[in-house]
Amino acid sequence: MDQLIENIGKKIQYFRKKNDITLKELAEKIHATPSLISQIEHGKANPSLATLKAIADVFNVPIGLFFENEIKRTAPSPVIRKNTHRRLLTDGNVSYTLLNPDSNEMEVILIEFPPGASTGEEHYHHDGYEVGYIIKGELTVTLDDNEYDLRQGDSISFKSIRPHKIKNNSTQTTLAVWVNLIPWIFVK
Repeated sequence: MDQLIENIGKKIQYFRKKNDITLKELAEKIHATPSLISQIEHGKANPSLATLKAIADVFNVPIGLFFENEIKRTAPSPVIRKNTHRRLLTDGNVSYTLLNPDSNEMEVILIEFPPGASTGEEHYHHDGYEVGYIIKGELTVTLDDNEYDLRQGDSISFKSIRPHKIKNNSTQTTLAVWVNLIPWIFVK
């Protein structure tokens, strides 16, 4: 995981310098401190999903770019074999596995939330519409200021522009399938 955090930081620093933006300017744009940005860039702090989304928006890049390794796919195929799915692991230990081979139209994602894991303390939002289905376990989805407790077999759908965050408050790992109708995590 430390390598992942370092790689995220290096990519943020690369885009910041490429766009000729200072630490202070980036911090102001995302409502953070220059110290936090510096710590993230040097792999000393784990950014929340909301912070990464804000940084991605500043640079006009997909958030998934920060998580991807440099593996390039060859010819597109309608089939993704076991253990070859695109995956990312956030600082909150939430694991996202892309289930569809082409994420340009929509994202179908298997999400694994270990006990206590979340998308971050801050609400985040993005374009699109999303639908989630709980395969196993429990999740609390906060939309605006309303909390919805979901259990196995429950589903939720909402416009993604609504501020939201997701947390597993249980003592068991939760598995969910999530569909984003406008991709924002694994966009190419």
